[in-house]
Amino acid sequence: MNWGILGDPGKRRWWLVAGVCVAVAVLLPFGWDHTGADLKVYRLGGAAILSDPSSLYTTRLRYISMPFTYPIFGGVVMAPVSLLPWPLAYGASIATSLVALVVIWKLSLKQYFAGRRLHPAVLIAISAASLLIEPVRETLSYGQINLLLCALILYDVLGPKQRFGRGAWLGLAAGIKLTPLVFFGLLLVTRQWKALANASAAFAGTVAIGFLIAPRTAYEYWTNLISDTGRIGGLAYSGNQSWNGFLIRLTGDLDGGGRLWQLVVLVTVAAGLWLSRDLWRRGEELAAVSVTGLIGLFCSPVSWSHHWVWVIPLGVSLLTATQLGRRYPLPVALSWSALFMLAPIWWPPRRGNLELSWNFVQSLAGNAYLWLTLAAALLLALDGWRERTAMRTARRDQAAFPH
Repeated sequence: MNWGILGDPGKRRWWLVAGVCVAVAVLLPFGWDHTGADLKVYRLGGAAILSDPSSLYTTRLRYISMPFTYPIFGGVVMAPVSLLPWPLAYGASIATSLVALVVIWKLSLKQYFAGRRLHPAVLIAISAASLLIEPVRETLSYGQINLLLCALILYDVLGPKQRFGRGAWLGLAAGIKLTPLVFFGLLLVTRQWKALANASAAFAGTVAIGFLIAPRTAYEYWTNLISDTGRIGGLAYSGNQSWNGFLIRLTGDLDGGGRLWQLVVLVTVAAGLWLSRDLWRRGEELAAVSVTGLIGLFCSPVSWSHHWVWVIPLGVSLLTATQLGRRYPLPVALSWSALFMLAPIWWPPRRGNLELSWNFVQSLAGNAYLWLTLAAALLLALDGWRERTAMRTARRDQAAFPH
C-alpha cells in the first residue's frame, strides 16, 4: 500500500524538520531584541589592531559604551571581521554560530546515540529547536562567540586521545576569551599531560603574539585591566548569572561579593573539579566537560546569560549520566529545554539596580540558571555516589560469599 511521502520514515523526519523550522521562525522574533552590539565591539577591537593597537582598550563606539575587554589575541582574530561590511559581518557571525550549534549537538548526542546512527534530520530539527534556548538566541542576537568557543572545546577535549595537537584548540580558545582556562583544570585533574602541554603552549603563544603587537598595551592588560570588572557592565544586572552576581544582588554591595565570593569560588572550584574528575573516570566525558564549563560560569565575576550555552551539553549529560534522565528521558529533556527557553531570570524587575530589592520568589527566578545547573550537578554527583555504593556492596557480598 502506498502511503505517500508521509509513509516514508526518512521523509517524515524531514517534514518534522520543516515543521520545527516554521515554529522557530514564528517564535524566535519575540526574543530577538538586539542588533549585534557585541559584534560591533569585536569589530572595533579588530579595527584598532589594524590601525593603532595601543588604542585597543581605550577606543569606544559613539553609541555603545562597552570597551573591548578580551586579550589582544582576541582583537587579532577579529581584525578580518572588521574589514567586512556590517551586514556581511553580522550574517557571517550568525552563520558561523549556527554551524557551531550543529557541531555542539552532534558531539553532545554522540554518547547518547552510542552505537546508533543519528539521522541528519533529527540533528537539524534539534539544532533548530534549540535556537529558542535563551543563551543561544542571545548569543546570535548579540553577535557573540560563545557557541563557537563551546564547539571548539568539545571537539578538542572529547576528541581522540591520541590525535596530534589535541589541546591546542583549547589553548587558542583561552587566548581569545579567558574563561576556557578552566578546562586546563580538567586536563590537570584527569592527568592528560600531553593535551595540557599543547593547550598551555598554544595559550602562551597567543599571549606572546599580544606582546609582539603591542608590548605596553599587553602589559597593561595582564597587570591591570584583566581584573577590572567595571569595564564589563553592571554586576548587579540579572543577566549576570554567576556567584558574584548573586551575592551582589543578595547583599546590595555593588563592588562585588568580596571575601565571601572568594570563599564560594574556592569551594566551587574544588568540588567542581572533583566531580569532573569522577565523571571522567566513570566514562561520562561529556558530563565531565559540562561540569567544568559550569565551574567557569559560576566562578567568573561576570557570566552573562549568553555565556550559558553550556546548558546544551549539560542537558544531554543528564540523559546519559543520571538515573533520572535514563529513566525519564523525554520529560527531563523537555523540562530542561523549556526552562531555558522561558528564561525566568528576566521575569523579576531589572535594570537600574532594581535587582537589589528582589523578594525571595523574585530572587529564586532571577538566579534560576544558577539553581537549575547546580541541581543538575548534584544529580550527577548523586548518581556517582550510588554507583560507588553499589560497587562497594558488590565487593563485600563477593568477599562474604566467594564462589
